[in-house]
Amino acid sequence: MKDVKFAITDIETTGGGIKGNKITEICVLVVQNGKVIDDYSSLVNPGTEIPLYIETLTNINDKMVADAPKFAEIASEIDKITKDCVFVAHNVNFDYNIIKAEFNSLELPFQRKRLCTVRLAKKLIPGLFSYSLGNICTSINIPHVDRHRARGDCEATVTLFQRCLDLDPDYEVFKAFLNQRTAASYLPPNFKNSDFEKLPATTGVYFFKDKDGIPLYIGKAKNIKSRIKSHFQEKSNRKYKLMQATYSIDYELTGSELLALLRESALILKYFPEFNKAQKKVSRPYTLTSYHNQKGIEQFVIHKNKVSPVSWMKFYTREEAIKFLENICQEFDLCPRYCGLQTGVSHCSHYKITSCSGMCKGEIDKEEYNRRVSKAVEYIQQYENSCLLVEKGRTKAEKSFIYLKKGRYAGYGFVENSDDFNGPEQFEDYLVPQTNSSYADRIVNRYLITKKNITRLDLNTGEEVEEREAEEWFG
Repeated sequence: MKDVKFAITDIETTGGGIKGNKITEICVLVVQNGKVIDDYSSLVNPGTEIPLYIETLTNINDKMVADAPKFAEIASEIDKITKDCVFVAHNVNFDYNIIKAEFNSLELPFQRKRLCTVRLAKKLIPGLFSYSLGNICTSINIPHVDRHRARGDCEATVTLFQRCLDLDPDYEVFKAFLNQRTAASYLPPNFKNSDFEKLPATTGVYFFKDKDGIPLYIGKAKNIKSRIKSHFQEKSNRKYKLMQATYSIDYELTGSELLALLRESALILKYFPEFNKAQKKVSRPYTLTSYHNQKGIEQFVIHKNKVSPVSWMKFYTREEAIKFLENICQEFDLCPRYCGLQTGVSHCSHYKITSCSGMCKGEIDKEEYNRRVSKAVEYIQQYENSCLLVEKGRTKAEKSFIYLKKGRYAGYGFVENSDDFNGPEQFEDYLVPQTNSSYADRIVNRYLITKKNITRLDLNTGEEVEEREAEEWFG
């Protein structure tokens, strides 16, 4: 480690996160054996206007950089001075990713090992109120002149780096950070690697939280650890800001993917996290109804805005409604024309359903056809029954359930695999009641229509029913 070269780097930029952020000034000081052996610094013409708030912060303005070289003109110098070095910066992912983006724009490679002085200081100088460069320098008496200028900040970072070297004489901490082969190299500056390693690789909901424990972002995942790692590696400006504000990550295991969706929706509505996109307003649903037409035939129809005395089911996209009706039509041998699947035709010629009952051609008795429709309605009505949807649990020893009260989401719970119940009084002790919402309605509705192999416990009969197969989904 004594002979390793460290390219301690600082840049000033036009601001705005990672993407589209351009360098206005750069300084690189190469340290070996605790001494500066090489240096490079320059203003940089970003090729775009410098915002006023950045000019106020750095005192770098458009006039100062007008005659400065563009990054393309100094790229070879940056590549040369940092080659065979460990790239070091205070909040290293910011500086490194912006410089790498500049090289990428020139179709040039830039790959270096990285060390972050924020993370080094947190490990070797614990207990400080803040780990911003300015506050660290004030706390441990490091000279810091020309703040928010590349050379001034870089020189202060060199001193901080040397202090960290003195506190780690056997290089144990340095080696540990350099040899990381996990997401740790992408971790937010305020987040501990040990906390990341504790994250589960199972299904549930996760929370990015700020320093006060307030949720900043809530998401769902089949594999929480893998999904969070992918967040760390994203380079969008919005994700960068989230990572900078994150101090801890919490999670809630669900086992069930359906429950993860429901919990995510409920928690977003509860906390309105800053970095979650607002949940889109659920539009007025499509309604499945039926009526006796002038010929006395019981006919299905889908409508969106009409009021009907009979309403069987609701769908939140027309495609879902059509798919459900196609399944009903085929399963109960009905006529596409009288299922709302074809209009303006005298006889069915559906592109998908070729087994028309013949009602449109008068090949089947009207009473017999209506009996088939009645059986289809009985099948449809089960969606409005109170039931439990039985799903995977958080461990192999348990199962989860989602309680639908008259077809509407009303809560969830977890029970041991050996537990069985045949009525409300036997599962309510395990129930975590929930308030229904239009978002929950849509999630449950889509699940019932499209999920494979639903296990439903009918609370009216106590019977467990294995549903038909359909297309699996988990967004």
